[in-house]
Amino acid sequence: MSRLTRHDILKEDKFLLTVDAARDFWLARRRQIAMALAAAGLVVVLVLGTRYYLAQQDESAKDQLNAALRTFHGTVLGSTPAGAAGSSEPVFATATEKFEKALGEFQKVAAQHPSRSAGKIAKYYAGLSLQGLNKTAEAIAALEALAKDSSDYGVLAQQALVSIYESAGNLSKAAEICQQLTQSKSAVVPKSETLMHLARLHEQQNKKSEAIKVYQQLVKEFPGTPTMTEAEQKLKQLSQ
Repeated sequence: MSRLTRHDILKEDKFLLTVDAARDFWLARRRQIAMALAAAGLVVVLVLGTRYYLAQQDESAKDQLNAALRTFHGTVLGSTPAGAAGSSEPVFATATEKFEKALGEFQKVAAQHPSRSAGKIAKYYAGLSLQGLNKTAEAIAALEALAKDSSDYGVLAQQALVSIYESAGNLSKAAEICQQLTQSKSAVVPKSETLMHLARLHEQQNKKSEAIKVYQQLVKEFPGTPTMTEAEQKLKQLSQ
């Protein structure tokens, strides 16, 4: 029997042939492969590092936002209820002092984290802080920018704008934004509440027919609810 050569053995065993081909490929290109593996490892490190950094940034944003919210909800001297002196909440001499401090903190969070949830919430509360300082035009500008955001934060900004315009006596603008809100599918602002508010705004402007239409819509869309009952009562009053 003649002795089989290495080539003959490999011809007889496809698996060994494959292994041998892989070995030859590795030997011929081991430098390139090593460089590719190193690059892949670097990519993994960069991805993990980026995720860690973003996670740290999120935590930092949340901590900053929480501090700003504590300021916003702080107590003003003179309005402190008995027994609240030992509270851990911040206390301020005046409401102006409180809202000014809160505004600065919210604006810082919004500037540092504009696209994160914490940054958007900060923009919303910055608008409310400006409203608390009676800076109506600035509050409207801040909230209108956020209201363009297609998220729950944008819906909250719209709701705040309705309140600001109503308080300022611009009922037509308040009703306009309220009408837009009725088209929102966000659970943050229930449609029944928005429609009821819209109907009342129409009533305040003596737009009886518009108010009736909204109350009728409430009766139709929310049967068997307290909202329907209230709307029916309103319809009776408007029909007298």
